[in-house]
Amino acid sequence: MSEQRSAPPGVRVAVVGASGAAGGDITAALGRSPLPVTGWRLFGSRGGPGGEVELRGKAVPIEPLDEDGVARGAFAGVDLVVLAVPAAVSQALGPALVDEGIAVIDVGAHLRDKGAVCLPLSGVADWELFAERRVASVPAGPAAMLGAVAAPLGHLGLTELRGTVMVSAGAAGRAGPEELSRQVIAMFNQADPPRRVFPQGLAFDVLASPGEAEGGWSASERALAVELRAITQAHPVAAVLNIVQVPIFAGMAATLQLKFSGAVDAATVGKALSAMPLVSLSERPPGPRRLVGTTGVHIGRLRDDPLGQGVHLWAAADNLRMGASANVVATALTLWREGLL
Repeated sequence: MSEQRSAPPGVRVAVVGASGAAGGDITAALGRSPLPVTGWRLFGSRGGPGGEVELRGKAVPIEPLDEDGVARGAFAGVDLVVLAVPAAVSQALGPALVDEGIAVIDVGAHLRDKGAVCLPLSGVADWELFAERRVASVPAGPAAMLGAVAAPLGHLGLTELRGTVMVSAGAAGRAGPEELSRQVIAMFNQADPPRRVFPQGLAFDVLASPGEAEGGWSASERALAVELRAITQAHPVAAVLNIVQVPIFAGMAATLQLKFSGAVDAATVGKALSAMPLVSLSERPPGPRRLVGTTGVHIGRLRDDPLGQGVHLWAAADNLRMGASANVVATALTLWREGLL
C-alpha cells in the first residue's frame, strides 16, 4: 500500500447473519482470532432463532435486524460489519453502511463490483481499492476453493478451468443438513420425507444443478465463473464449471481440468501449489467429510491429461471454515493492522 496507517487500539465488530451457518462460524472464528475486538453486535433476521453467543467469556445476544436498521442507528459506533447474508440483503445494506462511514466485509462476493475482492490467504487482495471504497468482498465456498487453486497458477499461464464442483447440503444454509438428516430417517422408516429445501429430495441421490437454470446453466454456475474471473483478474481465467449437490452434510470437492497457454505438466503445477500456505498435497487426498472443521484446500490426483490438454486434479475443503471464516478473519486482521478501519 502506498500509505502506511497506524492500527487502532481496538475494533468494534458487528456480524449480520450471525444465526446462520456461515455467520455463526465466522463469529466464532473472529472470537478465537487475535483481532482486538472491544465491542460486539450480532444480528439475525427478525423471527429467527435469536439466542446468544459466548465470545471471549461474554454472552452476546443475537438481535433481530429490521430492514431500516441503519436508519435506526443499529450500527452506531461500529467500525466493521461482516455481512453473511443473502445477496439481496448485502446489496441493500452494504452501500448504506458505507455511507455511514462503516467498513464492510461482504461474504459471498455479492458486492464484488462495489469494492475489493479479497482472498488474502491465496494472495488475492487490493487494499488500496478497499481504502477507496470501504468494501472487502470475500468469495465464499466453491469460489474460495477454486481461487486457492487458480490464483497461484496465473504466472504459469493458466487460461481455463473446467470441471465439476460438488457441494453439500450445507450450501443451502443451516436448514440444508437438517432436512437431509430428516429425509434419511424418513426413508429408512418408509415415511414421506420433508422436501422444503430440496423439493426433488437429496438423500441417497445427486442433484444435477442446485437452483433455477437459464440456457442450461444454473445461476450458481454462472456466478461461480464470474467470481473466479474476479479472483484471477491479474491473470484472467475462463471457467466452465458444473455444480452438483451431493448427499453429504458439509464440505465441498471438485474434479478439475486446468489448461495453460504453454506446456505445463503436473509436477510443475504441484510445485507451485505446494508453496501456498493454504494448500496441502497428497497422493490420496481426503474427501470433504474428513475436512470439516479444518482450514485449507487439500489437493491430490495431480496427473497430466492423456491428450495433452493440461493437468487434472482433485480438490476438497470445508465450505465454511476455508470458504468463509479463514479469509474473513485474515481480511479483518489485515484491515486492522494496516489502519484501514
